[in-house]
Amino acid sequence: MEIDGIGSDINAGDTADGEDSSAELNSSRNVVVDLRDFIGVNKWHGRRKYKDARTWKQRIQRFNNAWASIITELVDEYICWKYNSKPSTCSPSDSWEFSIEIIDVHSLTRQTTIYRDSETKATSALVRAGYLPASPESPSVAVSLRTLELFYAMRLFKPNFSVEAFAKMVCYLHSEPYRRTYRTALSDTFDIYLAILRKVESRVAKELGHDSPDYRALNSCPPCTYELEGEPPQTFSRMVVVDGNNSLKRLDGVGKREVADTRVFGESDYYLSEEFVNLYADEVPARPLPKPAVEVEEDFTEDVVQGKYGDPTDGDSDPALRECTDNWKASDAEGAKKMWDAFRESGYFVMACRHGFVMWVVDMIRSGELAKYPLAMVAKALKVFGSHWLLGYDIGCSFGGTIRRSSLGPEFDKKKCRTCVNAFHGYAHCALCQQIYHPLNICGMGLEDLETLEHLFSSSNQLASITRYMSPYRRRVFIDLFLQQWDREKYQNLATMLHNNYVQALDVLEYELPSFEADIQALGLTKGDLDAYIAEESHHFATLGSETAEDLHAVAYVELLRKYKEVNTAYENSSTNFRLHTPLDYQFLSDAASYNANLSEGRKTETRRHYLLEQRDKILFEIVQLEMVMNVHRRWDPSDLEYKQAVEYLNTRKYRRALERLQKLVVQRLFELHKMNLSNTGTALQRRSAAIRNAVKTYNAAALSLDPPRDTLDWSKVSHFTFLDQFNILQDTRHSVFDQPWAKPVVRSLMKQHCQIERAREEIIHCNIGIRRLHTSIVDEEKNFDIALQKLNDAPLFGPVSDYVRRRKAVNALLLARIHQTYNLPGFTGDFTPGKRKGSTDPLETCTTVPQACPDPESDNGEDEDDDEFIDGVGAMVDFMSSMSVQ
Repeated sequence: MEIDGIGSDINAGDTADGEDSSAELNSSRNVVVDLRDFIGVNKWHGRRKYKDARTWKQRIQRFNNAWASIITELVDEYICWKYNSKPSTCSPSDSWEFSIEIIDVHSLTRQTTIYRDSETKATSALVRAGYLPASPESPSVAVSLRTLELFYAMRLFKPNFSVEAFAKMVCYLHSEPYRRTYRTALSDTFDIYLAILRKVESRVAKELGHDSPDYRALNSCPPCTYELEGEPPQTFSRMVVVDGNNSLKRLDGVGKREVADTRVFGESDYYLSEEFVNLYADEVPARPLPKPAVEVEEDFTEDVVQGKYGDPTDGDSDPALRECTDNWKASDAEGAKKMWDAFRESGYFVMACRHGFVMWVVDMIRSGELAKYPLAMVAKALKVFGSHWLLGYDIGCSFGGTIRRSSLGPEFDKKKCRTCVNAFHGYAHCALCQQIYHPLNICGMGLEDLETLEHLFSSSNQLASITRYMSPYRRRVFIDLFLQQWDREKYQNLATMLHNNYVQALDVLEYELPSFEADIQALGLTKGDLDAYIAEESHHFATLGSETAEDLHAVAYVELLRKYKEVNTAYENSSTNFRLHTPLDYQFLSDAASYNANLSEGRKTETRRHYLLEQRDKILFEIVQLEMVMNVHRRWDPSDLEYKQAVEYLNTRKYRRALERLQKLVVQRLFELHKMNLSNTGTALQRRSAAIRNAVKTYNAAALSLDPPRDTLDWSKVSHFTFLDQFNILQDTRHSVFDQPWAKPVVRSLMKQHCQIERAREEIIHCNIGIRRLHTSIVDEEKNFDIALQKLNDAPLFGPVSDYVRRRKAVNALLLARIHQTYNLPGFTGDFTPGKRKGSTDPLETCTTVPQACPDPESDNGEDEDDDEFIDGVGAMVDFMSSMSVQ
C-alpha cells in the first residue's frame, strides 16, 4: 500500500535526535498525518483504512532489516555516483520514470524525476542519481547526497550541531515552515549515509592493508608505534593514559518502556564490548564505604550507592597511599549519588596514547569508575602492546596495586609495566605518593604531563546535548564519528606537537640550566647531593608520623615488666594470705562448720594461686621473647636509663602521636603547595584545612592532658602560616624536619629544578625518536600508496582509495614541512634522514630521500602555525594548568 510506504519514511523517528525528546514520545499516527499533509496525499483515496497491528518496535525492526538487505547495493551505487564520471546509460525513452519530493540545500528544488530500467530498484536509481531515499521501500521523499555531505562535514567540526537545527536551516532556505517530518527524513537518511561511508571506508582499508586486527591501535600514532632500527633504548616503549568522563550520559527508559531501536553498533574498532569488560567485574570486590574524608566538609556518603563491584582503588592495600585513595573517593562521591537509575550509560571510559590518539573506549553502565573498566583496558593493552609501557591515571598510585592483585598482575609484571599519576592531578596526592608516582619524579618520562584526556573530554562534551536522549545505537555512532575526527586532527597536528615539545625542552636547557649550575656551585652542592636529598625525602615521608620499632618494643617491654611485677606480687600474697592474717569479721563456728568453711576457702585460695602462677609464667615467657628480640642482656630495672626513657615516652605517647600527625599534614601540604608555586598565597593551608584543623584539635587535647600541660595551637593563626619556621612547636617531634638540608626552601627549589632539567634532556631524546619515526612513516606510507593505486588501476575502488590517498598526502605534506622546521632548530640533535622500520623486509617500504611532495620549510612566508586548533578553545586552560609541572 502507498500508505505503508509513506509511514516507513518516519519509522526511525523514535531515536532521531536528542534535543527533541518530548516530540519523540508522540504517537506514530500523528507523524504519519503530518507527512501526508506535507506531500499532499489525501487520507483515504477511496480505500478502506486498516489498523496496523504492529508495535512500534516491530516497525522499527522491519525498517532496519529492509535497509540492511540493500545496503551493499547502495554502497556500489554511491561509489558509482561519487567517483564515476560516466553518464548513465538509461535514457528517458526506455526507462521507467517516477517523480519524488526531495530535500536539496544546494539547488533548493522540491521535486525531481528519476529514470530507471525495469531491473533497477527505485532506491538504487535514486542513489545513482545523487539522492538517498528516506525509506527502503516505496520511498516518498529523498535527500540529496550533497546535502548529506554538507551536514556530515558540519557534524565533523561542530559535534553538537543537531539534525533539528540543520532541518530548520533547510526549511529557512526553502522558505518553508519547519515540520518535524523534515527532521525525521534527514535523520533517517543520515543514518544510512553514515552506514554507506563506513562500508566504503572498510573497503578502502582492505585495499590498503589496514584491516588487520587492532591495526588502528598499533599504527595510528607513528611516534609511539613505528619503531626503527638503530634507535636508542627508551625507558618506556609507550605511554598511555586512562580516565572516565560522565558527561555523555544517556537516559534510560521510563519504567519498563524499552527502546524501539534495538540495533547494536558493532562496527567501531574503538569500542570494547560489554561482555569483554564484564570478564573483569569480579576481579575487585567492593570495600565497605569509608567515612567521609576529613578534608570534605559535606557528607556525600549518605546518597552513595554501594555496589558489589569495587572501584580502581579497592584492590590496593598499601596504607601509605590510603590518603590518596580517600581523597579520590571523596571527590568522586558527588558523582556517585543515586542517579544511576535515571541513566543506563553514565559516561564513557577511555584509553589514549601520550600524543592524544584514542586507543579504546567502553561505556560505563549505571555506575561510576568501577575497577572493571580500567582493568579491561589494561587487559587489552597487555594483549596488543609489547612490554615496558607506562599507564597514567589520576589514581595510578593505588590502581597499580589493584592490577597486581588481579589476574592481570603476573602478566603486567612480566612485561615490566608500571603506573603513575597525571601531572596536574598528581598535586592532589600526598607528598610520598608524588615522590614515587608523579611524572616529574619518574626517570624516563620526559616533560610529559599525561593530561591528554582532559583535552579530549573538553571537546567531546559538545556531544552531551544531543546524545542524552538518543538510542544506544545512535549514541555510539556519533561518539565513534567524533573519535575518528579527533584522531584525524591529532595526526594533522602531530608534527606541531613534537615541534613545540622540542622547543619547550630546549628552552628549559637554555634558560634554566645555566642558573641552576651557578646556584648549586654557590651552595657547594652537586647533582649527586640533590639526588641523595630526593631519596632522603622519600624515606622521611615513608616513616613520618609512625613509631619506630625500637619505641614500640621498649613500650611493650616496660608494660610487661610492670605487669609481671604486679602479678608476681599478687601470687606471693595469695600463698601466705590465709596463714598470716585473721579476718576482721571472724566468728566462732562448730567443728563441722569450721571444717567446711576452711575447706571452701582453701580451695578458692589454691585456685587463685594456680591462676596467678600461670599468668606470671605466661608474662615471663613474653618478657624473655622480647629480650631476645631487643638483644637485652640484663633485665631492665626502674633505675635504668632505658627504663626511664621508655616510661617517659609511654606517658607522652598520645601527645607525641598527635604532634607527629600534625607535622605530617603540615609538612606535606606545604611541600605539595611549594611544588605548585602556591606556598606564598597567604592561604596555603586553608585549601586542605579540614584535615589540619582536626589534627590541631587532637593535639591540643593531648597537650592539655600532660603534667605540666604543653603549649596549644590557635587554628585562626595556623591557617595563615606559609613557612615551616612559623611552626616552632613542630621542633618537638622525634622526626623533626628542620634539621634536614632538603627542607630548606632554596634546596627544595634546586631539587625541583634538577628534576625539570633531567626530564627536559629525556624529552629531547623522545622528540628525536618520535620525529624520525613520523618522517619515516610518511615516506613509507606514500610509497605504499603508489603501489596500491597501481594495483587498482581502473577498478571501482580506485576512486575511494585515491580520494583517501589525496587527503592523506595533503596532510603529510604539512607534517613534513613542520618536521623540517624542527630540523632547522638551533639545538636540534636528532637524525635528519628517515630510517628503516624494524622487521621491514620489503625494500619498497623504506626510502632514504625526501619525496618531491615535501614543501620547502622556508616557503611558509613566515606564517605561524601556532594558532592550530589543538591549542585553542577550552583546552587552553587545561594546557596552562597541566604545564605547571614543567614550567
